[in-house]
Amino acid sequence: MKLIIATAALGALAFGSIAASAEGPVNLRQVNQERRIDAGKRSGKLTRSEAARLKAQQAAIKREEDRMRARNHGKLTARDKRILHARQDQANRAILHQKHDAQRGKNHLKL
Repeated sequence: MKLIIATAALGALAFGSIAASAEGPVNLRQVNQERRIDAGKRSGKLTRSEAARLKAQQAAIKREEDRMRARNHGKLTARDKRILHARQDQANRAILHQKHDAQRGKNHLKL
């Protein structure tokens, strides 16, 4: 019985990692950027309008990724990945800049 449970748990774990890798580093990076924006808004390092602009930038990147995938039958080419990573690099710099400027959000924290 323990062997069956252990096998089922291992299978579920393996399936979860396969599903995560199917989306790849592009989507993982998107999720991380959105978490950083949310954390900045909660901590007061981002104003509401800054967070909205950064979220809109992430949404535009996601739309671009969706168009690229639709064009290539659900896959991203190496060129597409380079383009998306370059856009995420720009977004990363924008998040960093906005979190460390003089403007503060609702909590007015200066961490």
